[in-house]
Amino acid sequence: MVRAFCLGFAFVVLAACSPAPPSWDSLISAKIAEHYPAYKVLSPQAGKLLVQRPGQMDKVVDVADIAKFCQRGPADCNYAMDQMLLDLRGAQ
Repeated sequence: MVRAFCLGFAFVVLAACSPAPPSWDSLISAKIAEHYPAYKVLSPQAGKLLVQRPGQMDKVVDVADIAKFCQRGPADCNYAMDQMLLDLRGAQ
């Protein structure tokens, strides 16, 4: 519950600090960079993120899929974000 609140709060704070509301691309890019600072996140086209992972194959993240979950509420959003982050972690 606290985690969902913090995630929602972070989105609100980001929106309040910038002149234009943040895009899903930038919000998800920031989440990836927060969890995996060594990864490089590129946005070759709107709605798609290319994540370059050192020593592993690049991965494409479909932003629209995650955004759909996030629009359903914080619990679904946290689930989608967690699954994306686990998928990006790859082999350990």
